[in-house]
Amino acid sequence: MTVEVGKLYDVQHQRKGSFRMRVMARDGEWVDGQIVSGKARAMLSYNEREAGEAITVRESFCTFTEVAP
Repeated sequence: MTVEVGKLYDVQHQRKGSFRMRVMARDGEWVDGQIVSGKARAMLSYNEREAGEAITVRESFCTFTEVAP
């Protein structure tokens, strides 16, 4: 699946868990976005991200499912 800028996706990340994000940019393997709902987990609490916060994920660690508008 090709992830497209501007679209909304449910993301299943191998390490960060499940959350919904809007893709803002792509750069090779990296996908930048804003979390719309849910929470991205992390080993250290100060690295966790919640709704409204920006996040960068590695595409190969994720499964993206497009959310219908």
